[in-house]
Amino acid sequence: NVSSKQLLELNPDLSSGLRYGQVLLIPAESKVLTQRRIKKYKKHRVKRKETLYSLAKKYEVTELDIKEANKELYSNPLKKGDRIQIPVFEEVKLAVVEEDQKVNIPNSLPLDDGKYIVKPSEGWYGIATNYKIKVSQLKNLNPGVENLKPGMILNVPKIKSNQNKKATSLEDSSTAAIDSEKLIQYTIPKKMGMYSLKKLTGISEDSLIKWNPKLKDGLKEGMTIIYPNPNYGKEMVNVPTKVHSNKVASLVDSLRNFERQRLAIMLPFSLHKIDDENTDRDNLKKDRAMRIALDFYSGVKIAIDSANTLGIPVDHDIFDTQKNLQATKNILDATDFADYNTVIGPLISTNVVETAKELKSFNIPVVSPLTSTDVRLYRNLFQARPEEEILKNKLKEYLVEYAKGKNVIIVTDNNNPKLKNEFTSILPSANVLVPNSKKNYIFSIEYIKQLKPDVENVIVLAVDNIGFVTDAVTNYAAKTDSHKITMFGLGNYEEMELSNIRLAKLNYVFPQMFKASDDTNSFIEKYYSIHNITPNSFATRGFDLTLDIILRQASASDLYESAMRNGKTIMTENKFDYSKKFLAGYYNDAVYLLQYKKDLSIEELDINNLTTDLEE
Repeated sequence: NVSSKQLLELNPDLSSGLRYGQVLLIPAESKVLTQRRIKKYKKHRVKRKETLYSLAKKYEVTELDIKEANKELYSNPLKKGDRIQIPVFEEVKLAVVEEDQKVNIPNSLPLDDGKYIVKPSEGWYGIATNYKIKVSQLKNLNPGVENLKPGMILNVPKIKSNQNKKATSLEDSSTAAIDSEKLIQYTIPKKMGMYSLKKLTGISEDSLIKWNPKLKDGLKEGMTIIYPNPNYGKEMVNVPTKVHSNKVASLVDSLRNFERQRLAIMLPFSLHKIDDENTDRDNLKKDRAMRIALDFYSGVKIAIDSANTLGIPVDHDIFDTQKNLQATKNILDATDFADYNTVIGPLISTNVVETAKELKSFNIPVVSPLTSTDVRLYRNLFQARPEEEILKNKLKEYLVEYAKGKNVIIVTDNNNPKLKNEFTSILPSANVLVPNSKKNYIFSIEYIKQLKPDVENVIVLAVDNIGFVTDAVTNYAAKTDSHKITMFGLGNYEEMELSNIRLAKLNYVFPQMFKASDDTNSFIEKYYSIHNITPNSFATRGFDLTLDIILRQASASDLYESAMRNGKTIMTENKFDYSKKFLAGYYNDAVYLLQYKKDLSIEELDINNLTTDLEE
């Protein structure tokens, strides 16, 4: 019972269309909504017969307040045993103005430049458009303002020019151009005190006041200060900002939430195994999960250091899950996770599911970094590792376009008819190599006789059998001098120790969740300076995933908003593009499609430019 204009004013993102799982603001029917700042949250375990109405009465808040603090309640009913958060507000209430109520706003109110008084029926979108800025920029100028009310005074961009004013003091120069290498410019977020600022900047209160005389009057939200860059002259890790296409988000350019983040890192370090008889080196040789956890965490630490360099304060706590479900349950029972922004880990899928289940009532995101986990189970679950099906579909999508007008040969395996059917259905005109029914084997002559010398030959490995893959690569690589051949497969087959020279001859194409970075990457250099070795894929994964999460949370109100708003990101070796399953969690559908080149290098292919490449 509202107009589309009202919906668009409350939800400017609707201009790009509705999305599954999107949370909308709808004008409330009740005459009073709590419009106060939240001081803290109380935890409450739902008892039998308790309802949203009874809890709202008990805690003197509205039902909408409880739902906003526990967003799963918008679509799930309240149940006995649920652990929810109850917001505790400052002692102020604002009445919701009904359409038939008249609001007396003076026609001419003297306002300073950079101030604006909200008129009836005005929304964020309309005001931002008038000042030729984005809604997000207007909201950044007005932190703490949730819903607009007639008569409110907002901060807006100043119209009068200040270019002719000269900075007459160090305080004035803090908002002028600064040397970004030697000095850091920082905007004070809400609720920050001098202690937190000293901890963030690493300098004393006296030094801060020397650089910013206005601090004598105390910290104020929105105040801009400067302080010496503690890393000036030091070797730093560059945060990846390269953009491969218009659809890639540059998170560093959209940072707006500088509140302190707190991460929980849950990994199977298995420290209980280390004692007087068993050293850490002994255990590292035996326990692969421990090695992966330590490598992953070594990347996490550098990511957190990099975030702090950007002025994003991050705390983290480590929890040893011991590769054990009961140990994970004990951690969840003994720890109050309500103050954490995000949980990274555990590594094992059963432990991830248990963690997501326990923390869903607090709406805390749980990110599964390395294992495949069913995101249909819980809405707070983020699957950061792309599923095998996504990798396969990426290859299929490219292959369908690339194979047009070429001689296509599909290598199949009698023991895996499902895989054969998947590729023959999308390439109906292809020649299909079917193994001998008795021996399940393809003879060398069968590989070769399907080749054509006058057109490009596209070979598709619709197999996962080591013998078939090895035979196909060997036989077709031997014919690349007389035939043009491009081979497609589902993996890099590193465990098969295939010759890279043969794969390069075949212009081999395959999907993968990461792309190895070059030796000049600043993360590799930083890692080497600390550990005297280059990082493996798990260390790089720890860096990429953690920094991506931190930057997403710093460029939005939380990880959920960033997943829906920011889109795809490209870090050092990994891509992240979280999509939401309906009534479920989030999955990463960003992968690489890679190809071996003649010089043995591996390059990324872009399916979006395939048509242009083929024409050329």
